[in-house]
Amino acid sequence: MRYDAAIIGAGANGLAAATALARAGLTAIVIERSDRAGGRLSTREFHPGFRASPFLDELAPIPQDIFWSLGLAQRGADLMPAPVSLALWPDRLNLLRAGGQSGAAALLALSAALAAEALAHALGEAERQPQKRLFFRPQPMPWPGVEAMLPSLNEILMRRDLDPDTAAHVAAIALSGRAADPFLPGGGVHLLAPGAGMGGMVAGGFGKLADALVRAARDAGAQIVYGLDASGIAHANDRLTGVTLADGSFVAARAVISTLDLKRTFLSLFSRNELPVPVARQVDNFRMAGSTARVLFAIERAPAMATAEALRGPIYVSPDLEGFAAASMSWRAGRIAPKLPVTLRIPSLMDPSLAVPGGAVMTATFGAVPHRPADGAWTREMRDVLRDMALGALESVMPGMAGRVSAAEIIVPGDMEDAFGTTAGDLWGGEIAADQMLDLRPWPDCPRTLLKGLYLGGSSAAAGPLATCAAGIAAARAVSADLKRGKLS
Repeated sequence: MRYDAAIIGAGANGLAAATALARAGLTAIVIERSDRAGGRLSTREFHPGFRASPFLDELAPIPQDIFWSLGLAQRGADLMPAPVSLALWPDRLNLLRAGGQSGAAALLALSAALAAEALAHALGEAERQPQKRLFFRPQPMPWPGVEAMLPSLNEILMRRDLDPDTAAHVAAIALSGRAADPFLPGGGVHLLAPGAGMGGMVAGGFGKLADALVRAARDAGAQIVYGLDASGIAHANDRLTGVTLADGSFVAARAVISTLDLKRTFLSLFSRNELPVPVARQVDNFRMAGSTARVLFAIERAPAMATAEALRGPIYVSPDLEGFAAASMSWRAGRIAPKLPVTLRIPSLMDPSLAVPGGAVMTATFGAVPHRPADGAWTREMRDVLRDMALGALESVMPGMAGRVSAAEIIVPGDMEDAFGTTAGDLWGGEIAADQMLDLRPWPDCPRTLLKGLYLGGSSAAAGPLATCAAGIAAARAVSADLKRGKLS
């Protein structure tokens, strides 16, 4: 059978793309190398009676029209946005409420509105007739939101006249889990795709969302196959013909959507001499930025419920802009800074089913953690350093809590690379920077590529960092439009 589209990867983007294509009357198959769907959307027991999503605490938002069009609520995906965000120092705190009237809340609301405009632009562009020359053409008009975010993050915060604690809090929201210097020009783009997500948790864990997306795709008529690793993309006479699998089999398709990151797509699915020179050059220059590590804690007794509301969202531990800059500098040198940016979460306060009665699950998310340390591979001793730093952060803001920890699991960028194949463990598909966002992510006319019939539908695509599922929907719209125009015949 020859499919209209073969989709590589059964994460949120791949499943959303499959659903959209099947509902458009096209035949679609999703190829997934692991034995289950979801990618980052997983939930597992890391200690008896304690469950967590290993790779994230909060999603980038799923746009409401996409959420409802996919029918995720009726398929069991219940999103729970955090009501508050807390920055906590040993001697003080700073609290931001969702939908509040403060200057910080107004800045975050404006950033979300600009991101929504940029996303609408990306989805609209996907359905339009592409220009013929992708790499050698006049500079396109700026996307919505670009001009406002070109200054440094620090400059944007200063313009809002925020007090130092509030400014550090907003910077922590934008940079959570990342390595970035808030004083460098262009850093404001982090506000369009904040590291903390701002999309909410999922009741029962993110595996529930993966299950809902699988049901949506299958109900629409898409096929999903597991345990098959894509090893190459076949092409003849300047046209893609399908996907070669590691077991030697072949899936014939008129179009291929890759939800792998840019480097994994082109450097693992093609030989170097198959790539046009402009494509190879662009792929080489695209920067990956794996910088996130996680520690999962099983806690015997939950924190006192008297302050539960303030603890139901992210807790940024002692953030400061100079600290972000110093940690970023160490990260670029392949070193772990003495102080790392860290975000704590207690997901079991939002979803008690994740822990045993009376217990709690707490996670620590670090930024500026190198994928591969300069002095070699990750060792048990280095992992223990992260665990101890997480325990220290916990103890600094909640004295006595570290003594309640009964188990810990440490997850470094290399673990994330092994788990779902993202280059350097980069959770965002490439460094978030002014020259790698929107129309420059990774090139104009994305999700289309210079290889006819190949589309980017993952986190490296223009829509990837802006919202969950959006890059897959954009790629599906581009495929549908091109098939209708006879571009892939």
